[in-house]
Amino acid sequence: MSKRAQGKSVVHLHNSDLKQVNLLYPKLEEQQKIGSFFKQLDETIALHQRKLDLLKEQKKGFLQKMFV
Repeated sequence: MSKRAQGKSVVHLHNSDLKQVNLLYPKLEEQQKIGSFFKQLDETIALHQRKLDLLKEQKKGFLQKMFV
């Protein structure tokens, strides 16, 4: 695509150039599996973040008890 781009300051492509570009993408089933994987990953990250937040609060509580 960079070979078809024109201009120096502002690079642009013409519609006719874009029509000639072939895009490869996974089939719908594979896209759904990928989406499911990332959703599960997001949920796992959120779970660990909540766990970390609770541990930080626990640490704060222990430190307050130590110096009282």
